[in-house]
Amino acid sequence: MVRTYEDVMAWVKRFSMGIAAGTLMVVAVAAQTGGGPAASSAPAARDLTGFWELTYLDSQHVPRASLSPRVTKAVLDAQARRDFKAIRWCNILGMPAIMSSPRPLDIRQTDRIVVIAAEINAATRNVYLDRTTHINRDEFDPTTNGDSIGRWEGDTLIVDTVGFDPNKGVTAIPGGGYRTADSHLTERYRLLNNGAVLSVTFRWEDSKVFRTPHTYEFRYVRMARDYEARLPLACDPFDEGRTKFLSEGPQAGDGGAPARRP
Repeated sequence: MVRTYEDVMAWVKRFSMGIAAGTLMVVAVAAQTGGGPAASSAPAARDLTGFWELTYLDSQHVPRASLSPRVTKAVLDAQARRDFKAIRWCNILGMPAIMSSPRPLDIRQTDRIVVIAAEINAATRNVYLDRTTHINRDEFDPTTNGDSIGRWEGDTLIVDTVGFDPNKGVTAIPGGGYRTADSHLTERYRLLNNGAVLSVTFRWEDSKVFRTPHTYEFRYVRMARDYEARLPLACDPFDEGRTKFLSEGPQAGDGGAPARRP
C-alpha cells in the first residue's frame, strides 16, 4: 500500500475526474446568447468569458519547486496521506487542483466578479473585482479556494488569494509543496493568440513551504461556442473496487501487474 507525496501528485493528475461528485453548479452571471458562452461587456482583450480546456501534455509548464529545508520527505508523505484521504472520501478538491481539471473550466465575468466553475468535485471560485482588500481573518472562515480579489492591470487580470484551509481538500501544488493557512497565491490571467488561448501564471508564496516563491504556468484553449457543460462523473467513496485500486494499484487480471501485498 503506497502513501507517498509522489503518489498523491500522480493521483491528482490522473484521477481528478474519477473522484468528481455531486451536481455541477450552473453559474449565470450574464445573459446567455444562442446557447453559447455568456455575453460580456468587457473589451475583447479582457473578456475571459467562455469554456477553457488544458490540452494534451503541452499546456503546462511546471518547474520543480524549491522547498524549505523544514519540508522533509516525512513531512511531504504525511501531507500526502491527508490528501489521499480527501481523494478516497470524495472530498471537495479546492485550489490548486480545480485549475488542473481534465474537463473545461467555465469562466463568467461581470464588472464586479469573475466566476470559475469546474466539472469536477470542487467549489466554484469567486474572484471579487469590487474589493481591494481581503476579508479580515477574524471574520473569514478559511476554505479550500480561499478569498480571492482581482484587479486589471492593462489587459492582465491579477488575482490575489489568501485564506486557505490547510486541512480540507487536496493541498498538493504542481511542482512540489502544498498549501497552508499562510499560503499566498497570485495569479495572472491574459489572453493570447487573439483570444484563442488563456495564459494563467501561478505564484505561490509561503515561507513554511517554499525556499523561494514557486511559479508555473498553464495555458488553456478556448472551446467552441457550442460546447455544452457536462455533469461531473459520480464519486462513490463506498465503492470497494475503486478504493482497492487507489490503495493498491492494478489488480491481477486487469492488464497490470499483480498488486503487492502489504
